[in-house]
Amino acid sequence: MKNKFPPDFLFGSATSAHQIEGHLNNDWSRWEKTPGKISDGSTSAVSADSWNRWRDDIKILKNSGQNAYRFSIEWSRIEPKAGFFDKKSIAHYRDMIDELLKNDITPMVTLWHFTSPLWLDDIGGVLNRKFPTYFSRFAGRMAKEFGDKIELWSVLNEPTVYLNAGFIQGNWYPGKKRQYFSAVKAFFRFIAAHKQAYTSMKSANSRIKVGIAHNMSAYFPVKDRWRDRFMTKFTKWFTNEYFLNQIKGELDFIGINHYLTHHIQCKKPIIFDQIGKEQDYWWPVRPYGIREVIKDAGRYHLPIYITENGLGDHGEADKLRGRYIEEIFEQLRLTLKGGADLRGYFFWSLIDNFEWASGYSMKFGLHTIDRKPKRSAEVYKKIIENRRFKQSLL
Repeated sequence: MKNKFPPDFLFGSATSAHQIEGHLNNDWSRWEKTPGKISDGSTSAVSADSWNRWRDDIKILKNSGQNAYRFSIEWSRIEPKAGFFDKKSIAHYRDMIDELLKNDITPMVTLWHFTSPLWLDDIGGVLNRKFPTYFSRFAGRMAKEFGDKIELWSVLNEPTVYLNAGFIQGNWYPGKKRQYFSAVKAFFRFIAAHKQAYTSMKSANSRIKVGIAHNMSAYFPVKDRWRDRFMTKFTKWFTNEYFLNQIKGELDFIGINHYLTHHIQCKKPIIFDQIGKEQDYWWPVRPYGIREVIKDAGRYHLPIYITENGLGDHGEADKLRGRYIEEIFEQLRLTLKGGADLRGYFFWSLIDNFEWASGYSMKFGLHTIDRKPKRSAEVYKKIIENRRFKQSLL
């Protein structure tokens, strides 16, 4: 019994509306039409067509034994004009949520996954001083509409990743490079937006659980010497902890999006990685890092969910992903054995999709974009069916 999952553990997958739904009209869909913005020249115009094929998505969740699904409600569909809430779009998501519940699949909803309505983009987007007010209005309405059906809400998705890619690196919307002042300004807009959304959502429905999907990388010192340990601690505080520290009073759980593990030294280059096995994005494959971020999140004494974790593997053979899932769940076994309050795991992603500036060149899905299962989908299914960690890993 010691190697089994808790009976109420959530085994799920994650997606976002912009990456799978298609047929959208938001700030990202407008920006990506400009030549050169997306590496493979594609757009999200149709993507996986999940706006129309959401029943197929639920079917593959059910067939693979998953009991949870994290997805986003697209703000631009719900509020296409400031203050106007589209009843047809609300009804569409309600039908989808009802079907998930009918199939005993627990929904976790994200309200902001990198995209905003055009009317907001036209007045400055997340930099507008009223962004927190506008967003909390939308968040409160969603809690009112769906709070009786949905308990778990990851309000913001990876705000710090968005700031780095959009305002520092400049390869994501809004495409501003080295705009440090704007990045800091937006950073505090997001903090205010989360806090105000928490209040408005709890006012609408006090039973719901409100959290965040926060990107957390794992960091280890290159050498066991004080300067490398200091730099590692500082890097962790700056990238992982500072944002959480600002909103910890308005969190019912912590959602962790984990992809990267780095080794840090107190000299250039600060990130000193000797890369072994590589996935897409040239990211190193280091499953052991997930234990470190769960341990760090445990200091907040809140329930923890892995809201995203996955591996880009564009090869048809799907060679890396299956073994990676096995190795990740071995780390989760050790984490649970150590007493962590880990409630669930959402793999990124259910299906291949539009991966932002990389277009369709990145493959994170357990299934292809036309819903065909990959070998890794079978690995995940077997873990779920056994409700235990594979014997070969014990």
